[in-house]
Amino acid sequence: MDQLKSVTYKFQGWLYQPYKVFILCLCLLCGSLLLNGTVWKVWGLYRDEAKFKAAITKTIDDTKALTVQMTVVKDPQYIERLAKDKMDLVGENDLMFVFPN
Repeated sequence: MDQLKSVTYKFQGWLYQPYKVFILCLCLLCGSLLLNGTVWKVWGLYRDEAKFKAAITKTIDDTKALTVQMTVVKDPQYIERLAKDKMDLVGENDLMFVFPN
């Protein structure tokens, strides 16, 4: 019985030291956050945010590049040049030479 009273008096004496109580509460808070998984979830959310921002930036850059390409493709001269180069077509005023093998 005397040992129980001794322990309670030591504990009460310890409670009157605010720095030790603060450190204990801080340790309990950190421990509960780590065991709960909250810190891991928050870290994962920050990592996902960085991935999404990178994906959004890449998509915006791709959209700008495609917009530039669309303005070039709408030009009739580009379409004519593409038809001549890729499909071997000729224009109305062009001369075409056919050589036998």
